[in-house]
Amino acid sequence: MATQRPALDVISHSPEQTRSLGARLGRLARAGDVFLLTGQIGSGKTTFAQGLARGLGVASYVQSPTFTLVSEHSGHTADGRPVTLYHLDLYRLESADDLVTFGYADYFADPAAITVVEWPERLGADLPDEYLLISFDHLADSKRRLALYPRGKRPEALIDAFRTEVFGARRGSAASGN
Repeated sequence: MATQRPALDVISHSPEQTRSLGARLGRLARAGDVFLLTGQIGSGKTTFAQGLARGLGVASYVQSPTFTLVSEHSGHTADGRPVTLYHLDLYRLESADDLVTFGYADYFADPAAITVVEWPERLGADLPDEYLLISFDHLADSKRRLALYPRGKRPEALIDAFRTEVFGARRGSAASGN
């Protein structure tokens, strides 16, 4: 899914720092954004999704919707607009045929929603036109590498804003993590 060099690498040293990074990105997110979270079990995907939800002002508890496939949460963007956070976990799907059983494409098409997908590799080639792929790598007990790969203009702009939010730096600067 991600073969090119990431636009940004970030190292998280704890689950709370992973949540904080998610919250910062959540504050920058807007309706229509799609986040694809990939990595091994226990690599921080759900923890990051919890932070993203926090950044969107979601009051309900966010956990992996492994057994229901999708959880819906009400939140709002930084400018106060209401938004629905769809959190999909495709881990339990056994084949691409299972995708049609719940109409996953409808979640990507909702103009008033932000969609987070754990285990997006289960989608195969059925990806939305634009998305931000975040790959999680387990480096040590609580240390994780997050590699961000944008696809499309909006995800590229989102990474630039995130870089500034986290590092106070512009593209290509030494503090950017590249």
